[in-house]
Amino acid sequence: MRKLALASIRHRLGGFAGVFVAVLCASALLTALGVLFESGLRAGVAPQRYAGAAVVVSGPSSLPAAQDLDVPLSERAPLPADAVARVAAVPGVARAVGESSAPVVVPGEPGAVALGWSSASLTPLALRDGVEPRGPGEVVLDAALADRVGARVGDRPPLAFGGAPEPHVVTGVAAATGVDTGRRPALFLTDEQARARSGRPDQVDVVGVLAAPGVDPDDLADRVRAALTGLGAEVRTGAARGDAEFTDVGRVRSELVVLTLAFAGTTLLVAVLVVAGTLGLSIRQRARELALLRAVAATPGQVHRLVGAEVLITAGAAAVLGAGPGFAAAHLMRDAFAGAGLLPADFALELSPLPPLAAVLLVVATARVAGWFAARRAASAPPVDALREASVEPAGLGRARVVSGQASLALGLGVATTPLFMPGQLGAAAAASSALLLVIGAALLGPLLVGRVARSLARPLRALSPVGGHLAVEGVAANARRLATVVTPMVLAVATASVQLFTQTTVSAAAAAQADDGVVADFVVSGPAGLAPEVTEAIRAVPGVRQATPVVRSQVFAAAVVLGDPQVTAYAAQGLPAGGFGDTLDLRPREGDLTALRGDAAAPGAAAAATIGVGVGDRVDLRLGDGTAVRPTVVALYDRGLGFGDVTLPRDVLAAHTTTRLDHSVLVLTDGSAGPGLAALAERFPGLAVQDRAAVEAAGQAGRDAQSWTSLIALLVVLGYLAISVVNTLVMATVERSREFALLRLVGTGRRQVVRMTRVEALLVVGIAVVVGTAAATPALIGVSIGLTGSPLPSVPPLAYLAIVGVTALLGFAAVGIPTRLALRARPVDVIGVRG
Repeated sequence: MRKLALASIRHRLGGFAGVFVAVLCASALLTALGVLFESGLRAGVAPQRYAGAAVVVSGPSSLPAAQDLDVPLSERAPLPADAVARVAAVPGVARAVGESSAPVVVPGEPGAVALGWSSASLTPLALRDGVEPRGPGEVVLDAALADRVGARVGDRPPLAFGGAPEPHVVTGVAAATGVDTGRRPALFLTDEQARARSGRPDQVDVVGVLAAPGVDPDDLADRVRAALTGLGAEVRTGAARGDAEFTDVGRVRSELVVLTLAFAGTTLLVAVLVVAGTLGLSIRQRARELALLRAVAATPGQVHRLVGAEVLITAGAAAVLGAGPGFAAAHLMRDAFAGAGLLPADFALELSPLPPLAAVLLVVATARVAGWFAARRAASAPPVDALREASVEPAGLGRARVVSGQASLALGLGVATTPLFMPGQLGAAAAASSALLLVIGAALLGPLLVGRVARSLARPLRALSPVGGHLAVEGVAANARRLATVVTPMVLAVATASVQLFTQTTVSAAAAAQADDGVVADFVVSGPAGLAPEVTEAIRAVPGVRQATPVVRSQVFAAAVVLGDPQVTAYAAQGLPAGGFGDTLDLRPREGDLTALRGDAAAPGAAAAATIGVGVGDRVDLRLGDGTAVRPTVVALYDRGLGFGDVTLPRDVLAAHTTTRLDHSVLVLTDGSAGPGLAALAERFPGLAVQDRAAVEAAGQAGRDAQSWTSLIALLVVLGYLAISVVNTLVMATVERSREFALLRLVGTGRRQVVRMTRVEALLVVGIAVVVGTAAATPALIGVSIGLTGSPLPSVPPLAYLAIVGVTALLGFAAVGIPTRLALRARPVDVIGVRG
């Protein structure tokens, strides 16, 4: 059977080449996503400033989820200061160092951090020049930072903590040997000053452990872990120390896992549809050959074994060869994600044989199952019926296929209405999935759809081109199954692109509109490293300022029950002063009293409240950004959650559980005369930015923008695969018609008329794909819009939609037109005698 399969493949290289391309691209894409997924679980950034520590202890970095991935915390969870002494008492510990940190503004050096001098031993850093800091106003600079800003011992560089400038003299410059410490600029204060600047003098960020000579780090870590039982501390060694140093790495790993899982599911479904469609088209093109095998006494089992052997040989070779490009695609996607802000530029990928192995097994199994279903009719039909169907496509579809298609359409429409009775993020997520169900239904009913549309458009198409239009309509109606296979990937591309892209534009547009309408202050003041309370007091002292409202930004976490299982979700949160924001911020309250927002109180947005399942007067179980559990009373609900955060808490409550304990911005209401005074204030405080209200950014918009870009990148990769599949399928279908074109020319049809016929067919195919794809996406987008914004009208930028339509049309016309012109170059009499 293997020899016969190889001979069949050699005889029909064109048809099997299409299958080969579809499987190879699917294998490469799944391998790339698998590499990113595994990297999200295992990879990261090597430690830099903790390179000299054998063990690093930090607070919990995530919330455990019983049946799901752990949810990363948005803020650093500190440890009690006495944890340093507890660690120091562990046998094998030479020294335990508690590190406290605070953000500092150094002009031209974003992300700089101030640390206590004792933590320099964890790198280790040694003084290159000068002496260590010994009192207030003294600072040691990391050598790389000192070189970049041109500072030397005795200089007084401009430094600001919380936006407030403070004079410091450089007493020393420290350097590390053989360790790269350039990822985050650092300077060193005395330990006492660092703890005071952190805002948590009774806590530390991490505890670094220097091991005694000959002590194994892993054994020491076990002993440290036992000594800290009950604190929930995380004890790390080796490369995992980087997660304690760079808290952003742990968060982005989790985001990478979630992103790749989501797109891997979509990609796998796309691959199933594409590979199944390509195989089905390839086997239908061989219908006469398989029918003849049945006529000469081949059993159904032998036909299945032949097709199975062909599929395994072709798909197996393609899947294995796709692994190499998959690794290259993973690196390209990593670079693109880093450019979009999801991943750090130095995030390393984890490379192992598991992703390509899983991709090969998945796509080969998919191809084998698809091949069995595609060959089922040819293998089971009586030989005479099989020969008849090889010449003329059977009218209608099987009852099981029709019922399955109708059920998929009905289920898709039903799922799209989920936000009507389950508002919020959960309902919106369910609605978004309805597009795939509608596409599957359209694929199952595709031949009926294509045939009926062709008949209904017969008159206008014949008016467009009398000969070409007539031939196109008759050809499409007679070969509806073939063209339905071509339409399916195009429908999937239009629907997938529309749902993913316009969901993001809908959320962004609603958030921006809410932020613009809700900010009634005149100015927004912000700083690159947060704003200390003294900055707010200085703003209030400016003549003409009527009110200054400090705003803290963070995240909170709440559990919601989905299909009987609790799921923890992160929500954007803001902290506002109790009762002191009414003149600068309008959240559009729906229920309750926002002036009661003080102490043990919370006000969720209406959509978030619906998702969590709470109302006014209820207690809501929340985890703050550092993991602290709180149970405030809901005192109000408001409508502008997308613009200002899903949950609003008293400022002091939220700020106490952020990493910096600083304000994100200050909303300023004036009498119209405070502009010059605020401008002067910006000159006084380094990095302070004073903008008008139009420049305010919706809560969580930066994170949404980064997520949107990364989702768009992943979407473009999937759409690239779909584009290749569309072209591949169209070329296969067009090349197979060489004998049909030759016969038309022999009976008097001109070359131009054949070209016009294929153009009309391409127009019909593209039109059906665009209309059906748009129809499949529309219920999903309406449901998403209702769930997230309360409005049934999604935001669909016309140019973006036209771009989707234009690319679809370009692919369709090019993939049909080019093979047609190549097929028409040969003499009809030479082609007509060649068996396909």
